[in-house]
Amino acid sequence: MQISVQIVVRTDVDEQPSVSEIAHFEREGFDAGSLGLHLDEAKALLGQLQRSMIDAQAAEAIARMSVCPECSSPLTVKGHHRLVYRSVFGRLSIDSPRYYRCRCSGAGRRSLSPLASCLRERTSPELQYLQAKFAALMSYGLTVRVLGEVLPLEHVLAATTIRRRVAALGRRLESSKATVAVEQPLCVDLPAGRCAIPKYSSVRAVGIDGGYIRLTGHSSRQDGWFEVIVGKSQRNDGGGHSFAYVHTLERAPADRMLAFLAQEGVGADQPVTFLSDGGDTVRHAQLNFGDCGERVLDWFHVAMRVQNLEQVIKGLPDRDERPSVGAMIDRLHSAKWHLWHGCPYPALQRLESLGWELAAVGSPEEARLLARLDEFIGYIENNQSFIVNYGDRYRHGEPITSSFVESAVNQVVSKRFVKRQQMAWRPALAHALLQVRTAVLNEQLRSRFERWYPTLALNNHAHNIAA
Repeated sequence: MQISVQIVVRTDVDEQPSVSEIAHFEREGFDAGSLGLHLDEAKALLGQLQRSMIDAQAAEAIARMSVCPECSSPLTVKGHHRLVYRSVFGRLSIDSPRYYRCRCSGAGRRSLSPLASCLRERTSPELQYLQAKFAALMSYGLTVRVLGEVLPLEHVLAATTIRRRVAALGRRLESSKATVAVEQPLCVDLPAGRCAIPKYSSVRAVGIDGGYIRLTGHSSRQDGWFEVIVGKSQRNDGGGHSFAYVHTLERAPADRMLAFLAQEGVGADQPVTFLSDGGDTVRHAQLNFGDCGERVLDWFHVAMRVQNLEQVIKGLPDRDERPSVGAMIDRLHSAKWHLWHGCPYPALQRLESLGWELAAVGSPEEARLLARLDEFIGYIENNQSFIVNYGDRYRHGEPITSSFVESAVNQVVSKRFVKRQQMAWRPALAHALLQVRTAVLNEQLRSRFERWYPTLALNNHAHNIAA
């Protein structure tokens, strides 16, 4: 069996359509190895089809733009050069003539290149999208191998090139974060003379947590890491979107949070609950978000610290110089009860009185317990403005824990930057990749590309209709 694939091109310039053969296949027998197209054949077919289509489009564009739009006189050719364009289906070198401008324009002997003026970017939007999407999910080297395996690129991609493009895309996402249009209106339209009622938002809370990434040029475990702030929204339907940034590079955290809430459909006058574990960095991040909502300390971290203290107390021997183990545990539970009901001051009084009694003993066991107790007291003092009535919130079904954001730290940061990744990162490059990765995980990267390149949205819409 012999199979030929031809392409027929009809343009406004040529009266007769051009027909050319772009592929020829031969098959003998009928088995699993000879059935249909092979991957290499499909890649060659797509590459040849791409070259034929682009050559025809370029020829039509040159014929149309080689005539003066004012007087319809043909333009004088100055010279030719090759224009390299990289697409999903191959790297193509296109003949790009350069013309002198028409004398009627008054531009003298100035020249122009029609194809170069039309193709400001020499890489197709779809190839940029695929490179960014795969690089956000796997290493740059693996991205090169995967794309080269499945696409007829006809040239070797470089990991450094993809890294530069991802960094540029991350900066572009950063610059457009405050201007992204909200998909749906935030307010319900009402008749004239009535006040607008904010549209109901399904976002219950926004969790904030931190993660660590290895720093380039440092081998020390202590100094060779920098922190990343990760946030995730908790929605009534169980889903949520994430955001992340290197906190030392963020100059306007309040603007970032307002843009994120706008994308989540939260109006400026709608309250939002921010949950965090109370660490120094995330606490400062919450304060830098401005007056965007209520700040709540995660109850799970409070309860775990109390539980750790209780385990240490249970391991102490009874002494006459201090209260018994049972009495100390009762006092600790009393402090926990006050914290559960949003009363940090009585809780601090009980914890401090317990610390004074332990300090009076001075044994090594009590000293270790006192160190942990002092750390817990400092933790409560630093976050006392974030302590709320957890019991009341729990009874009303309001969120009191940030456990949902801890999985986001693993998904956004650890899986791509830390686990099984031996490379170190510069903060600026990590910050840019975080913007791309969160856009991919939130399934928003494609919509961003469709805003920047409307033809992508048109092609996708036409494909959906055809399907």
